[in-house]
Amino acid sequence: MTREEKEMYNKKIKLYERLGAEKFQDLVFVVEKIKFKIIKKFFPNIEKWFDKRCDKQQKKLLSKAKTEEEKKEIIRNTKFRKMALRKELKQEKNVNYHMDPNRPTEIYKYLEFNKKIHINGLIKDTIVAAISTIAVACGLAWAIPILVASILSAGINFECVNIQNCSICKYKRCEEALKKKQAKKIENNIERYGAAAAVIDKAVEESDRIPSLSEIIAQAKTPEELRQLKELIKETLQANKQQEEKEKQKIRGGINNELNINNTNYRSRSSNWISNCFKCR
Repeated sequence: MTREEKEMYNKKIKLYERLGAEKFQDLVFVVEKIKFKIIKKFFPNIEKWFDKRCDKQQKKLLSKAKTEEEKKEIIRNTKFRKMALRKELKQEKNVNYHMDPNRPTEIYKYLEFNKKIHINGLIKDTIVAAISTIAVACGLAWAIPILVASILSAGINFECVNIQNCSICKYKRCEEALKKKQAKKIENNIERYGAAAAVIDKAVEESDRIPSLSEIIAQAKTPEELRQLKELIKETLQANKQQEEKEKQKIRGGINNELNINNTNYRSRSSNWISNCFKCR
C-alpha cells in the first residue's frame, strides 16, 4: 500500500469516528452481550429451531437445483450456517462483527454484507419518513408515531453504515498484513493437522447433518489421524478456555491486547475485533 492510500484511509477513518462510529460501536457490543444472554435464557432450543429452518430452506433450494454440484453446494452452505450459529452461541459473538483469528480476511465479506443491509434499511426509512411527513402535514395524527419511528430507525441504520465504512477502511489499511498472517496460519495448521482436517472434512461431507465428535473420530483410520485429532481437540479446548478467561478479565476492568503482524502493532482499547486488529497507524 502506498503512503497516499494509507493517508486516505486514515482521513476517512477520522471522519467516520467524528460521526460517532466508535461510540455507537460500543453500544452495539453492549446490545450484543444482552442479546446472547436473552437467547440462552429464554430460547434454549434455538439450535433445534434454526436447524429445522435451515433444513426447510435447503429442501426448497434442492428442489430448484439443476446439477449435482449445485445440490452439494446447497448442502455444504446449510451445514456451514448451522455450525456458524453454534460458534456464535458458544463465543457469544456475532460472526458479522468479530474477526476469526484463523481467517481474519473472512470478515471483509461480512462487513460489505452488513453495509448493504443497512443501506437498504436507510433507503426504506427515508421513504417512510417522507410519506409520513406528508401525512402529518395533512393533519393525520396516526402518522406521527410512524414518523418518529422511521427517523429513529434511519439514525440507527446511518450509524451502522458508518461503522461498516470505518471498519472497511481499517481492514483495507491492514489487508496485506492480515493476508500474510492468514496464509502463515493456514500453512502451520496444514502442517500440524492436515490428516485431522481430512478426517473432519470427510465426516462432514458424508453426513447430511453436522456430525458428532464420535462420528468424526470413527472416520480416523490410522494412528497419525487419531493423534492429530486428539491434539486438535485439546488445542481447541485450551483456546476456548483462554478466550473465556480473557473476556472475564476485560469485564473486570479491561486489558490492552497487542497483535503484532510483520512488526506492525495493532493495539486495542476495548473487546471488539476492530479495536483489537485494526488499530494500526
